[in-house]
Amino acid sequence: MPEVKAMDKSLAEAAAKFVDALHHMYPGIHIKPIAGFEDEDFTFEIAVPSSLSIDEVLEACHKECIKVEDEYDLFILPHVVHA
Repeated sequence: MPEVKAMDKSLAEAAAKFVDALHHMYPGIHIKPIAGFEDEDFTFEIAVPSSLSIDEVLEACHKECIKVEDEYDLFILPHVVHA
């Protein structure tokens, strides 16, 4: 059982790190977990104002995903949309 708790804690830390990094780069965006599309560990919908480029935010998301994925050995899928 302790292994499961450690794994849950690690997943929570990874998600928090990803979300915090994006909020720091783009204040005012809205991030919420959504159902996965395939077999990713986390899928997040990132809603951005129309003044921001979806492509720019998606690129930043991918960079943060790589950092978190390397550190925590998991897969995060960002889905960026206009709010």
